[in-house]
Amino acid sequence: MNVIDIILLICFVPAVIMGLRKGFIAQVIAIISIILGIWLSFQFSAALSGWLGQWIESSETILHVISFAVILIIVILLLGLAGKLLEASIKIILLGWLNRLLGVVFAILKYALVLGLLVMLFDSLNESIHIVRKDVIDGSLLYRPFLSMANSIFPYLKELVS
Repeated sequence: MNVIDIILLICFVPAVIMGLRKGFIAQVIAIISIILGIWLSFQFSAALSGWLGQWIESSETILHVISFAVILIIVILLLGLAGKLLEASIKIILLGWLNRLLGVVFAILKYALVLGLLVMLFDSLNESIHIVRKDVIDGSLLYRPFLSMANSIFPYLKELVS
């Protein structure tokens, strides 16, 4: 275990707190919204940027980034609203304690997903500008599993960040 592992583990402290506070439904919706939002953004941002180009005068790259962000934000907001409605119905049937307990598990999964994406981005940067030595990365217990998870869940992102 080295400094990289300690930093990654510290990042899970807020996950436990958020999982207890927000609960299972909110965490599952957050995971789904991240994955679905990124996927839908990749699928439809080109079409939306073409449409936005009629209304906004800017470079194609900027329109594409704006389109990606807009789709991602809309998906997260809509699924968040659906999650709030579902969570309200769960509270009515008195399963709040189970919701919170499972929330911790899924908050940890959500943070692992986000940290995996950050590790993927960092790994790409580290290959070109050598921020951290290879022996430090090789000594990490968590770095490679996070990188592997992100590469398997988001294989198309690997091409973009490479």
